[in-house]
Parts: sequence; structure tokens; C-alpha cells
Amino acid sequence: MKHSTLLLIVMVIALPQFGCDSKSNSVDQGREAVKEVVTQPFNTLENAKHSLKESEEKTKAALEQAEKESN
Repeated sequence: MKHSTLLLIVMVIALPQFGCDSKSNSVDQGREAVKEVVTQPFNTLENAKHSLKESEEKTKAALEQAEKESN
């Protein structure tokens, strides 16, 4: 009887702690998901700016090359 009472007490104490860990993990996963969704447009904008800059540099280099060839 004493063993089963002791076991019951240990289980009552231990089980909520495992539940809290899973809540903490899901909160952390939720935060990461929100962070990804929020930063995605900024990353897309930065990539677009970089791509535009590369395109402008290529166009400028092509114009300079064409100018050299025409002279």
C-alpha cells in the first residue's frame, strides 16, 4: 500500500512537468514559425535588391563595352 501511494505521489508530481516541456517546445516552434513568416518578405526584398543591382551592373558593363566598340 505504501509503495502504491508513493508511486502515485511521484506520478502526480512528475506528469505535469512533462506536459510543461511539450508546451514549451510548441511555444518555441510557434515563435520560430512566426519569425520565419515575418522575416520572409524582408529576405525576399533584399534578394530582389541584390538581383536588381547585379542586373544594373551587367547592363552598365554591356553599355560600356558597346561604347568602346563603337569608337
